[in-house]
Amino acid sequence: KLQFLYFIEIPPPQTMFAGRFGAVAATRRGSRQGQKRHDAARRARLERQRAEETIDKIMAKYDTNGNGKLDRDQVVNLLTDLDHSTPPGTKPGEEEVSFVLQCADKSRNNAIDKSELIEAIAVWNSYIKEKDVIDQVMKKYDANHTGSLCKEEVLNLLTELNEGTPVSEDDVDKVMRYSDTCETGDLKRVEVLLAINYWYHMEEAEVPIKGSGGCCV
Repeated sequence: KLQFLYFIEIPPPQTMFAGRFGAVAATRRGSRQGQKRHDAARRARLERQRAEETIDKIMAKYDTNGNGKLDRDQVVNLLTDLDHSTPPGTKPGEEEVSFVLQCADKSRNNAIDKSELIEAIAVWNSYIKEKDVIDQVMKKYDANHTGSLCKEEVLNLLTELNEGTPVSEDDVDKVMRYSDTCETGDLKRVEVLLAINYWYHMEEAEVPIKGSGGCCV
């Protein structure tokens, strides 16, 4: 094996010591990084555990008939308690309940299963948070006061979001297809938030194929 030693450049002693100390330091850094990864994984497990415990508590409270899912009337009770933008006890409108179900009810059983609960709450919280924005949009663009935006009114909205630059009909159709979860051919006020969000992320998003779910009232 000695014949291969000529390929090895022998460093001066101080460099050798530096290399050894560097190796030790690198080992320590690797150990610290490993500990950080371990701590992060542990936090993630705890967060998942807390989330699961919260979901179990919600299901236990609102699944009053014990069928393992939240039926429509039970979803109404959940959304009522989560809504802090209205006086206590104010129930959501039928259109709002249908919107949450349409977004979160992936199994299409007109209920919220345990696995769908997090998304249902997220959809509702986002809607509540942006209610004022939605009200402003409807006031400005719902020219016919129908409570929904037709394609032409959506075009006007998107043009403003596009800073006055004309928007193609194809882009309007994409936004309509994505946001019209009720499949009514227009956008209800509860769907406006989806339209705005999709517009700003349209380049990276794909329009999903519509499922055969229920329709907004």
